[in-house]
Parts: sequence; C-alpha cells; structure tokens
Amino acid sequence: MSSSTGHASHDVHPTHCENCGAALQGHYCHDCGQSVVNPIRHAAHAMEEVFEAFWHLDGRIFRTLRDLVSPGRVAINYLSGQRAKYVAPLRLFVVLSVLTFFVAQLVIHVESQDTTVELLDEGVGNPGRTQNVNRENKRFATATTIEQVERIRATQLAELAEGRDAVSTMLPHVRKPFEVAMVDVNTAADKRIQQLVKTQDLTANEVEKEKAAARKEIEAERSETKSTPEMDKAKTLAEVETLRDEQVRKQQAELAALKPTQTAERRRLQVEIRETNEAAGCRAAQLQIAAARGSEGMRTRKAAAEARIYGETNCDGRLTLFGSDEPWDEELNPLVVSWVPDFVNKWINRQIAHGKDNVARLQHDPGLFVKAMLGAVPSALFLLVPVFALLLKLAYVGSKRLYLEHLVVALYSHAYLCLAILTFFLLMALDNAITPKWAGFGWITGTLEFLIWMWMPIYLWIMQKRVYGNGWLLTSLRYFVIGNLYFVLLGFAVVFITIASIVRM
Repeated sequence: MSSSTGHASHDVHPTHCENCGAALQGHYCHDCGQSVVNPIRHAAHAMEEVFEAFWHLDGRIFRTLRDLVSPGRVAINYLSGQRAKYVAPLRLFVVLSVLTFFVAQLVIHVESQDTTVELLDEGVGNPGRTQNVNRENKRFATATTIEQVERIRATQLAELAEGRDAVSTMLPHVRKPFEVAMVDVNTAADKRIQQLVKTQDLTANEVEKEKAAARKEIEAERSETKSTPEMDKAKTLAEVETLRDEQVRKQQAELAALKPTQTAERRRLQVEIRETNEAAGCRAAQLQIAAARGSEGMRTRKAAAEARIYGETNCDGRLTLFGSDEPWDEELNPLVVSWVPDFVNKWINRQIAHGKDNVARLQHDPGLFVKAMLGAVPSALFLLVPVFALLLKLAYVGSKRLYLEHLVVALYSHAYLCLAILTFFLLMALDNAITPKWAGFGWITGTLEFLIWMWMPIYLWIMQKRVYGNGWLLTSLRYFVIGNLYFVLLGFAVVFITIASIVRM
C-alpha cells in the first residue's frame, strides 16, 4: 500500500478490523473489541472529536450536579441501575476535588511580611517623619509612671543606636535616619512625662527622683548584661567576629582537654561550636539587613527576600526531639532508631533537616503553609474515602449492602462536599472583587457562606437517611458516630500530609 493510500485510510471506515482482520459490522470489532475510529487522524477531525466529547461530558456533568444538590438522589439512582445519565462517582469526585483546591490556591492569599524602609529627615512636613512621631506618641501613651516612660525610652534608644552603629561612619546620610528617630523618641518621652506631671500633680523634685531611680535600675541591668556578652547584643560585624572567636576558642580548649573516651561530652561541645558559628552568622545577617534598610531609601521588601539575600535572621534555631536536652544535629547528634537499617536513619534525619529549613521559610512567608495545607486536604480526602466507606459498612453491617455500594455513597457525598467548598471559594472571589466597590455585597456573600457551612452537615445527615432508609433516631446515632470518627481521622491525615508537604517543599 502506498503512502498516500495509507493516509487516506485514516479518513474512511475499514471493512475489516485492522487488529485481528475480522469483518466489521459496527463501530467496534465483535471479536477483539477494537474501535473502528483510527486515533491517528487529521487535526481538524481530532479537534471535532474533542469538542464532541466535551459537550457530551458537559451534559452529563450538569445533570449530575443538578441531582447532586438533592441529598442522596444521585447515589440512590446510581445504585438502582440508572448509571448512564450520571458521571461515574470516582471521576466526579476527582474532577471536583482538583477543581476546588485549584480555585482555592487562586483565591486564598496570605501576604508575606513586608519591611518598609524609609529615610527620615529633619523636615517637619515630611510624611515619614510625621508617621514616626505619631507612632512614638502612641507607644509612650501606655506608660502610667515615669519609670515606665524611662524604660520604654531606654529600650527604643538602644535599638536605634544598635541600628545606627551597624552602619559605617563613612555613610552619614544613612546614619541620620536613626539619629532623627532617636530625637523623636526623646520628644515623645518628654511629652508623656509632662502629661503625667499634670495628671498626677508631681513636683519637679519628685520627677527628678523618679527619673534618677529609673536610670539607676536600667544602668544596673545593662551592667549585668554586659558582664555576660551575648552574640545577639553585638552592635557591629567586628564585634560579632570578636565574640565568636572568643567563644569558639574557649570551646575548642575544653574539647582538646577531654579524653577520647568521653564521646558524649565531646559531641556536646562540637554541637556548641556549631551553634556559636550559626549564631554569629545569624547576627551578622541581622546587622547587614539593618544597614541595608538605612541605605536603600523608601521601598517595601519581603522578609523572605532579606533572608535569601543576607542569611537567616531567626537565631533561635535549636531543635530538640523527644525531650532530649541536647539539640538535634544531622551529623553530630542525629535521631537514631535502633531497630531500622542505617540508610533509613539517614533518610529520616535528612527529612528532619529539610523540615527545619522549611519551617524557617514559613516564618518569613506564611503563604507557603497555607499552600501546603490546601494541597494536603484533597489528598487526605482521596485517601480517606475508602475509610469512610468502611465506616459505613461497619455501621450498616446488617443491611446486606456490598462494600462497593458504600463506596459509591462515600464518593458522591465527598463530591458534594467539594462542590459546596468550591461554591464557598467562588463566593470569596466575588467578595474580594466586588465588596471594595459595593460594601453591601460583603453582607450578602457572608450570609451565603454561613448558610453553606450550616447546610453541609445537614445535607450529609439527610443523604444518609434517604440512602439507607432507617429511622431518624437510628440514622442520627450512626451519623454522629461515623462523623466523629471520620473527622478525627481526617484531621490526623491533613496534619500528617501537611507536615510531609512542608518537609518536601
């Protein structure tokens, strides 16, 4: 057969089966079952079949969704033999669950923490300066004694001085915003003291005595803190390196003095050395970010972006497992399960390391947690549908229904749940789009969303009553037991899959 003849044969129906050679008497071979239609066709014919299949499926979907709104109707009709007019339960559940949580990813947004960097100047009319003054006034407004005012003043000035000292003196225009903010702090503190003097009718001597007493206590606390220097109190990168070198030198000396047989103590010191280095790197990142904020002018930047550029700034990274006093470390102090092979222990500790790193990412970008949880819910529902069917089987053990019949009920009930949640998310999308322009629409969507959540358990209750035909009292008892068991299992499944998603993020 020539090439042209071969292509032409794709457009006509053959008289004999191309698979087994049997004579054809319809669209399918009566011997082997192969379709007459050759899938290798012209693009126009292929597109025509796609649209035809789509509209055929579309009609079945609308009919199924229409009957699905009535509790139990689709499940009863499907189990009684009316299957051709409905979409199969598994297919319907998969399509609706995927669609529902795809829409959820688009609708639900959790904004990451933004850091606004703004340079202040001496100008009173500067908007940034005005906002800063108002913010300081509000901060001091909570103080009810002069001692509280002085403590707030000292804390604020120390933080600003830390940021200022982190910037080189070669950049006076960068240090200036910190100095201006310190002036605003002192102004707000003095203003609050004047208010307290008027309201409490204090004399000048009483004011000075309270100020002196407060300053004395604050200085004593500072002296005690300075006697035990900590990495997170370092004000410059040079000070960070000095503290790191001093602490590491002491720890290495203690390590060298230990005997080789003192393995536990040696491991503890090795972990401490690593923690010291991590703390130094973390503090260095904080100081670099403080300097960058002052040098980049007015801009908004995500905290996750800062961590990616300069390093992790959450210095409390210790992780202890199962009540252990020593922090977990993948190399120096790993989790060891005695009854599993070494490669399994290595895999477990790699997952813990991934999870620890990703938890730090979640602190900067909470939206990642929401995405992980939204991705976990459909997986949990899919895994627990057979479990729900098993619960129905056990609850109706005397009904003589097969397990697959209960599975059909479970699939259609879960399909309705997905449909209801999908409607909820669509209302959220409309609310986000219309409410800013018409405030009354928010009341409408809020009412509809509340009714959806209220109707969902009632729907399942009525569906169970109609499908299995028991009395209301017995149905309610079974519904309560099955529902509580199922949602406990669902909660555990969602948490487990969410954790697994975070680990593998």
